Amino acid sequence: MKASRPIPYRLFCASRNTLLCEVAFSFSIPSADHGRVTITLTYPDPSANGAVRRHAQSQSWFTNSRDELLMCVGRFSLPDALKRRGIGSWIWSGIHRHLPVEVQERLILTGSLSSTDALVPRTDAEGCPLMGTQGPLLMNQVALRNRFWSRMLMPTDGKGPTLWCDTQGNGAFRGQFRDPHHNRDCRRILAAPLPPGQRYQQSA
Repeated sequence: MKASRPIPYRLFCASRNTLLCEVAFSFSIPSADHGRVTITLTYPDPSANGAVRRHAQSQSWFTNSRDELLMCVGRFSLPDALKRRGIGSWIWSGIHRHLPVEVQERLILTGSLSSTDALVPRTDAEGCPLMGTQGPLLMNQVALRNRFWSRMLMPTDGKGPTLWCDTQGNGAFRGQFRDPHHNRDCRRILAAPLPPGQRYQQSA
């Protein structure tokens, strides 16, 4: 399917008014049956002296044999420098906001959860990983990861649960896709739309 022009934004930390990254959504020509969105992040990497990095990933939706419109989330990840800053939920809110209404109303998110999903590096205020004697220090955030997905899920049958998880962090989720910000702005992020074609600028 032919891709649409990118929809770019520049994201700032609301408390410090510093540039976090730029995010561009590129949607395939969506239909009521199938489509795809590619999310591209451009950001300064504090662990590489501010070198500009790019991180892209795609998610697709399709209609299954039961006439359900599904997005099977294979893997959603952020660079270490952008974790725990509210960017993940802002991205999913943006995906929901830019979907056609006929897709918004039907789309079901489904995916698996692993005990390794919630192991994230500890970072300082600038986003640089904290190091120990055996490498980067990691923290287990199973509960935080589960809340992340639960905020954007509604039961498909009018009753829960929408997420299942054992004590090790393994499980799955399935539910009607909803805006995790409930159509409100993210308090941690200031987002500014960018003119099409404007290139990344490191200075705000």
